[in-house]
Amino acid sequence: MKGLLCALLLATPARAADPALLELIDKANKALRGDSSHGRLIMTIETPEWKRSLEIEGWNKDRTFAFIKILSPAKERGNTTLRRKTEMWVWLPKVERVIKIPPTMMHSTWQGSDFTYEDIVKADSIVKDYTHKLLKKTKEEGRTVYHIEALPKPDAPVVWGRVLTDVALYDDDGSVIPLNELDYSERGELIRTITLSDVKVMSGRRVPAKLECVPAKKPGQKTTIHYQSLEFDVPLDDAFFSYQRLQKGGS
Repeated sequence: MKGLLCALLLATPARAADPALLELIDKANKALRGDSSHGRLIMTIETPEWKRSLEIEGWNKDRTFAFIKILSPAKERGNTTLRRKTEMWVWLPKVERVIKIPPTMMHSTWQGSDFTYEDIVKADSIVKDYTHKLLKKTKEEGRTVYHIEALPKPDAPVVWGRVLTDVALYDDDGSVIPLNELDYSERGELIRTITLSDVKVMSGRRVPAKLECVPAKKPGQKTTIHYQSLEFDVPLDDAFFSYQRLQKGGS
């Protein structure tokens, strides 16, 4: 995996000076969102039979609000997803209709990708709903990689029975970047792997500009996200994420 090829593989036990695991997970989870953000990206979905790309623009605030709009291709242009806290709606301009996403659909694929509605609504679930254990540390040039296991808390409303993640802490500026995530079912089966790479500076922050999600049981299928631009600490009030704005197609 890119970024780990030059690993020195010097696993060492956690020291008192290490940041708390929850703090690392929290910072990694916010790496692409911050407290508020605005970005453009290309999402490409590939299967053995077909391939398609979507140009997407999105806004996020406080982990509880999201507004995501498809810009192209023409067939999907204007399709918009609104998240307000734990609720979600979708605007379909071709039929001029708003659909509320019920709990029974939260595990359904979003826009035919390998990401789900749950991924959008539960943006901070890995922080709140899991306990974390450091498995080992790996020292690389310029950074330390923390290999972390997350297990769901009792009665937590989560879909994954186990999550393994690698998080990089950079020596120079303290940036925290997620490198990968392996999601397992309650029965211990690997369901999907998310790899984050192409680390670069956008709007003054170090971020992974590429995400690749590969389902374990669907050979030849994957979803890739390439961030084209990202702005952080964007001034957005709650009214920006309104139901009325959704009905207007984001205008």
